[in-house]
Amino acid sequence: MSERQMVLIVDDELDVCWALSTLLRQHGFATATVTSGAEALRWLAHPEQASQLILIDAKLGDIDGADLAKRIRAETSCISPMIMVSGYFYKDDSLVQEMLRTSLIAAFVTKPFHHDEILKTIRVVLSAE
Repeated sequence: MSERQMVLIVDDELDVCWALSTLLRQHGFATATVTSGAEALRWLAHPEQASQLILIDAKLGDIDGADLAKRIRAETSCISPMIMVSGYFYKDDSLVQEMLRTSLIAAFVTKPFHHDEILKTIRVVLSAE
């Protein structure tokens, strides 16, 4: 990877933020982490803090991940693809299928995930851009 692609990690579990950030940095990505939907919206409000990809937890302390994804599209200029990461939903849940069908999210990964699985999903999504 010639230039480090920025991934914004939005998860209210500090251990998950640390694990994802560490894994992605080891594979050449730059990362930023926030622990709430409000922080994510503030971070994305600054165009100079562009990210090529956003990983969003489905259940945050202050907002549902689906609602956050909708707000990101409606309230910011961010067009980065989003991957939902969840221990609450499964890929075949109707909400997840609807978000995938309408392209609100580019992919879905179930927690707990394998490192290879999340890396492959990220690479597939970024290569589609």
